[in-house]
Amino acid sequence: SEARYVAQEELAQVGATTAIGKTQAIAGAIGFDDAGMPLACSRIDVDMRTLQSDQARRDNYLYNNTLEAEKYPLATFVLLDVEGLDAPLADGETKDVTLIGNLTLRDTTQVVAWEAEASQDGDNLVVKAATTFDMPDFGITPPSVPVVLSLDEHVRLEFDMTAAPAA
Repeated sequence: SEARYVAQEELAQVGATTAIGKTQAIAGAIGFDDAGMPLACSRIDVDMRTLQSDQARRDNYLYNNTLEAEKYPLATFVLLDVEGLDAPLADGETKDVTLIGNLTLRDTTQVVAWEAEASQDGDNLVVKAATTFDMPDFGITPPSVPVVLSLDEHVRLEFDMTAAPAA
């Protein structure tokens, strides 16, 4: 499993570029009811302290200033509803769904919708999802350093997850 942020930036002496930070430090649980449907209150946590991009200076600034990762180490998504899923997925079936839930970044929680592709692969549930948000909506001040000429406050979050049944 992997979580990513994708942001557009313009750097001095580089020009326009796409910043992508990734981590595989993801934990969580997806609960299912007796009919095999996902339960609200399923939860996924991403360890913000482990995000890495292709630039250590960017990572350090985000870690210490923008995200304050020591103070707010986790980004948390708590599922409230799955739109577009009327029955459990059959093995090999793929379906486009919308995951509605509470996303908490730093100390701010907002309801967000993730556009997702969910599929059943044997016993495993495979989900690829994405959403966007504006940094100020979560109390995040966009980075302001001399090397960053501009930064789009609109950020895309993505995650690819494979969930296996609990033993």
